[in-house]
Amino acid sequence: MPYIIFWIISLLLVYYLTKLKTKNRIEEIISLINSMRQQNYCIPMKQDEFSILEDQIYKIFIELVEEKERARINSRNQIEYLEDIAHQIKTPITKMLFSVETIDVSNLENDKMLLLKKQLQRLNSLTDVLLKLSSLDSKEDKMKKENIIIYELIEYSLEIVEPPNHINIVLDSSLADKIIKGNFYWISEAIINILKNAIGIQKCTKIEIKAEKNPLYTSLIIRDNAGGIQNDEIRKIFKRFYKTPDSKGFGIGLAMAKSIVEKNNGDIEAYNVDDGAEFKIKFYNIT
Repeated sequence: MPYIIFWIISLLLVYYLTKLKTKNRIEEIISLINSMRQQNYCIPMKQDEFSILEDQIYKIFIELVEEKERARINSRNQIEYLEDIAHQIKTPITKMLFSVETIDVSNLENDKMLLLKKQLQRLNSLTDVLLKLSSLDSKEDKMKKENIIIYELIEYSLEIVEPPNHINIVLDSSLADKIIKGNFYWISEAIINILKNAIGIQKCTKIEIKAEKNPLYTSLIIRDNAGGIQNDEIRKIFKRFYKTPDSKGFGIGLAMAKSIVEKNNGDIEAYNVDDGAEFKIKFYNIT
C-alpha cells in the first residue's frame, strides 16, 4: 500500500513538472515572438522538443522581414520611376503648350487649335497628378501634424478651386471654432479634390460646408446638390482610376483624398442626401 501511494505521488509530481516545463517553454516561445516583433532576432539556443517549433517560427519571421524589405524597396523604386516618367513627360508638354500659345494660327482652323490646346492642358494636369501621387505614396510614415483652423483650411481650398459664379458656396458658422491636427497642405489637397468633384457636375448650383465635433473626432462635411451618386458606384468612387460614366477627370481625385485623410489619422465616407451627395471627413482626436 505505501508503495502504491508513493507511485501515485511520483506520477502526480512528474505530471506537474511536465506541465510546468511545457508552460514555461510556451511562455519562452511567446517571448521570442514578441522580441522578434521588436526586431530583436536572437537565435534560440535551447535544445528540446520545442526547439523545432522555435526554429520554424524564427525562419518564418526572418522570411517575412526580408519580404517586407523587398516590397518596401520595390515600392520606393516604382515611386521613383513614376516621378521620372512624369517629369520626362511634363517637359515636352510644357514646351508644346508654349508653342501653341505663340504659334501663328492665321492659317489654322481655330477649333482644331483649341482642341489641341485642351488636350495638352489635360496631359499637363495628368502629369501634375502623377507627381502628387508619387509624393503622397512616398510618405511611409505619418505626415507632420500641426494645429489647423478648419475655416482657414476651407478658405484656402476655395481660393485654389475658384468656384464659378453660378455655384453658391455656403459656409456654416461651425467652421470658425473647430481645430484639427494634420498637414495643412495635404488636407487642403483632399478638400480641393472633393470640391472639384462637385463643381465638375453641371447640375451643381450649391455647396454647403460645415463642421461638427464630439469627444472622438472632429468632422468636416461637404454637401452638394448635384444629384447624388449611383448606388452601385458609391462604394467605388474612392478607388484609383475609377471613373463614373459622366466624369471628365482621371479617376484619381477622390482616391487621393481618401489616402490623404487616412495618412492624417482620419477617414472619409460618401452618402446620398436629399438632392445631392455628402462627403464626411472624420479627423480623430488622437495624437
